[in-house]
Amino acid sequence: MKIILCLDDNNGMLFNNRRQSRDKTVIEDIISNLKNERVLISSFSEKLFEEFSDSVTVDDDFLKNASGDNICFAENQPLKHFENITEITVYRWNRVYPADFYCDVDFSKFSLISETEFKGNSHDKITKQIFIKR
Repeated sequence: MKIILCLDDNNGMLFNNRRQSRDKTVIEDIISNLKNERVLISSFSEKLFEEFSDSVTVDDDFLKNASGDNICFAENQPLKHFENITEITVYRWNRVYPADFYCDVDFSKFSLISETEFKGNSHDKITKQIFIKR
């Protein structure tokens, strides 16, 4: 399973059950890299992808139901118990936001294979990192 995350500099994801931030350019980048695949998302993330509804599958149990090379966009789910994660794409906001829910992935089990920066719609600099499982 391939996971996509948006994180702040402290690996924060949510504050008070709300996403810390969002950026239209990040969603466009996700969609442009699909290669005729679909992104599995929860109903929590559905609003982010409303322009691209033909490219997503909404399933609140998508992490349990995902297999193989499924691509999953995770925002409000713990991930540490999913041993079948083979790749993680992280979009970093390059700042620290208030957070009370953090990414629980052990990144020491992964190798960084790519890092690029781009200007977002609401962020001057977004860093995209791709990790693969060791």
